Amino acid sequence: MGRIEESIEIDAPIGAVYREWTAYAPLPACMRGGAGRGATATEVLPLDRIAWSGGPELPGHSGVVTFHRVTDRTTRLMLQLDTEPHGLWDHVVEGLGFTDRRVIDELAAFKAHVEDHRQHLAA
Repeated sequence: MGRIEESIEIDAPIGAVYREWTAYAPLPACMRGGAGRGATATEVLPLDRIAWSGGPELPGHSGVVTFHRVTDRTTRLMLQLDTEPHGLWDHVVEGLGFTDRRVIDELAAFKAHVEDHRQHLAA
């Protein structure tokens, strides 16, 4: 089983980051928790954390995302994913670090989305 832990600081208040995380459709099901491909939320504490299990369609997959107030205008999002590769291809992808890279890229895209969305609301 592999564990991926990443964090990112987002220039937006914690409430905005939390709302966007729960509504941001482009996130893969294995990262969002409780959405798509059978993932089931196991714990939801608004503005604090969302934990999930992959369910029958993603056995061995689980995760938690936590939201941390850095300042009134900045939030640190921390993501922890536990994955269990199934089959040779999954083992190769994980072994080469592609899963980690995808998580980093998805978090960067989420950060850009939140910050861009926030700028449009302020304009």
